[in-house]
Amino acid sequence: MKIDLLGPIFVFIRKFRPLHLHWANLDMAAAAMICQVAFNRLPLGKTFISIPANIVLGLAVFVISSMNRLLDNRKPAKTEMKRFLPNQKNRITFLEIVAGGLVAGIFIAFYMPSNVWKIAAGMVVLSGISVWLISILPERSPLHSLRTPLSSLIFTTGILAFTLFSNQEISKEIKYSAVLFFLIVLQNFLLASYYQSIEYPNVSNFAGVLKAPLSRQIIHIITLLIIAGGVGVCLHTEFRYTQRLSVILMMMAVLQSFMLQNTGFMQKNKYKGMLVTMVLLIPFLIL
Repeated sequence: MKIDLLGPIFVFIRKFRPLHLHWANLDMAAAAMICQVAFNRLPLGKTFISIPANIVLGLAVFVISSMNRLLDNRKPAKTEMKRFLPNQKNRITFLEIVAGGLVAGIFIAFYMPSNVWKIAAGMVVLSGISVWLISILPERSPLHSLRTPLSSLIFTTGILAFTLFSNQEISKEIKYSAVLFFLIVLQNFLLASYYQSIEYPNVSNFAGVLKAPLSRQIIHIITLLIIAGGVGVCLHTEFRYTQRLSVILMMMAVLQSFMLQNTGFMQKNKYKGMLVTMVLLIPFLIL
């Protein structure tokens, strides 16, 4: 009997769309890896990069985000993931891929320094528990409003923890840039929550609880805070790499405010979720 090995590959290529990268959380995983490398190089831009730690971080973000989406897929109002995983067979296959990512992450983690390994294990366990607890809540539960700040905190802590535990000395540039980065991630997740509240009005989330006008104001206020903080960092450091990273963070904040101002265009764009996440890929420009 002849086995067609190329058939499934051709089917996959024919059905593949760039949006699948977002639905599979690969854009978020890539963003985490790029941001971690960018911050790990502070303040001089020449710090040693632990490749195993960076890969584990990416796999951890992929596994946690994917489990979050799989749990959301059970809810009637969440139609986005149902387009990506329309039936039980697809969901089982994707779950197997996620499990493979988890196993690979555990294996690679043994090649990381012990202090980084411990923080990685702790972040995965705490993140997994938090995601599971939030995902089992009823769709209209007001506790869903905690998802955006909690996700921002987990994402930022995961990236910065790898950086802080990899550096022998925590300079003021790292501390100030960490605050700016947290604001960037919070703004990014709030922007994504804002669009979700418009597209899925029956699902409770952070932006829905805050209401649209207040959410918009907060996003713009964060932009002003990041610009002020970024200018302050540039004026009080002599390290060129730190200054370039501050400029990049300010650009990211302005871009997210610009996206908010063009809500009409973004809402019509099926790639809006992916575009919002791709803002976190911009630090690649200084690597």
